[in-house]
Amino acid sequence: MTELLQGFAQASHWSVLACIAAGAVIGIVVGVLPGIGPGVGISVLLPLTYGMSPLAGLAILLGVYCGAFYGGAVTSILIRTPGEASSIMTMFDGYPMARRGEAERALSLAFASAFAGGMVSALALALAAPPLAAFTGHFGAADNAAAIILALVCVMSAYRGRFLAAMTMVGAGCFVATVGIDPVSNGQRFTFGATDLMSGLPLVPIVVGLFGVAQALVLISSPAVKVDPVSAGGLRLKAFAEPLRYPGTLSKSVTLGTLIGVLPAAGAALSTSLAYFEARRASKNPDSFGKGNPEGIVAAEAANNSNSGGAMVTVLTLGIPGDAITAIIMGVFIVHGIAPGPNLFVERPELVYGVFASLVYINLAILAILVASTRWLAMFTRVDPHLLGVGILLLCFIGAYSTSNSMYSVWLALGAGVFGWLCAMAGMPIVPMVLGMVMGDALEASLRQALAVSGGSPAVFVERPVSAVLIALAALILFATVFRRRKARPVLEAS
Repeated sequence: MTELLQGFAQASHWSVLACIAAGAVIGIVVGVLPGIGPGVGISVLLPLTYGMSPLAGLAILLGVYCGAFYGGAVTSILIRTPGEASSIMTMFDGYPMARRGEAERALSLAFASAFAGGMVSALALALAAPPLAAFTGHFGAADNAAAIILALVCVMSAYRGRFLAAMTMVGAGCFVATVGIDPVSNGQRFTFGATDLMSGLPLVPIVVGLFGVAQALVLISSPAVKVDPVSAGGLRLKAFAEPLRYPGTLSKSVTLGTLIGVLPAAGAALSTSLAYFEARRASKNPDSFGKGNPEGIVAAEAANNSNSGGAMVTVLTLGIPGDAITAIIMGVFIVHGIAPGPNLFVERPELVYGVFASLVYINLAILAILVASTRWLAMFTRVDPHLLGVGILLLCFIGAYSTSNSMYSVWLALGAGVFGWLCAMAGMPIVPMVLGMVMGDALEASLRQALAVSGGSPAVFVERPVSAVLIALAALILFATVFRRRKARPVLEAS
């Protein structure tokens, strides 16, 4: 309780509360704007966290992260255009409700369900993270390496139809992480004599480029799409209690969202899909789903927003990001010289519980902002994507320059942005590369340490029970993924 009260005291500082409010507003707007997403918003804001305290920097990025989930429901319900992939399920029943004149009810249902999911996931973070950190605190180098390998295998297997592409991008990310001075031999690796590369390729400009610049180029090069928005008035406060009419759906969706948020690379899109179809399966009237059933909105939004707390569990306890968003958020720890993991609970407990308190404040702030501004948020859906792309591009270049006050970071962001844009055109996933970059250094350090202790013998990874189980799980997932591909190929050839 002492550490928890310290966390709330840290999060109640005016600077942190200001960052929470700013992040919530930006996140909602980012979620409302179709085609942007929290990854772009967070990557643009990441350079600004350099001059902030660690908790303030985390608070503003978490505000964008959670706010975008709420905001994505606005476009899904009003214009049938999901701001995020995780908002697709909300669209199925939200838009039909809006078309029959129940837009306010649909939005109220979405926000109330998302609020319930966000608060429960924050509570889960506070309850589950400490015992999990105590368990992972006994991990050795082999166990850490095995955990990272399992996470990367999960990332690759998540892209079932593009497994080889995801594996290639993970490898590319791990390769980029090796650029610079070798920490053991002090030799130069892939620097080609360039002084700027001796310290490695900085994470922030590359992330800004891969997400922000690349998405800006996609928006600028894409034709504008005309939509027929449905008008929205104020929210219906009575409808905020309506999700309680579906306690089974609400509890199952929140549980699914939190648990799947812990899994690497699973993402909110998977949790919303599973929660939606589970609600449909258990419903007495499954045919009404997709035609404006409020229970569908409750299931999708509760699972969607409960993902955030679960995703932060693995970051804080293992130092392993579950998706691209948490990988970027880890950049705040890296910038301030803080190593996320089990030692964080011993060295900086006020920061851990400050994150929990911030998530509580963020959900309260977002709900208050939405109650007051939903009527005008729909206007953002009419922004010209070309103008939006130019604005994002400008912000990206300003943010990249601010990281080192040199044009080197700008050119690096531009190069990464062009690469990300080409990958988007070719259907190559960028997320596995970012996760490979973030986890590459930790994987290399753990591997070298484990092999140094064992005298170079790889048997160290199967001699310890934890690492043996993790390696076995990684091999099982890899085998299952390859088996599914081989089994599906004859079917495709026959068709």
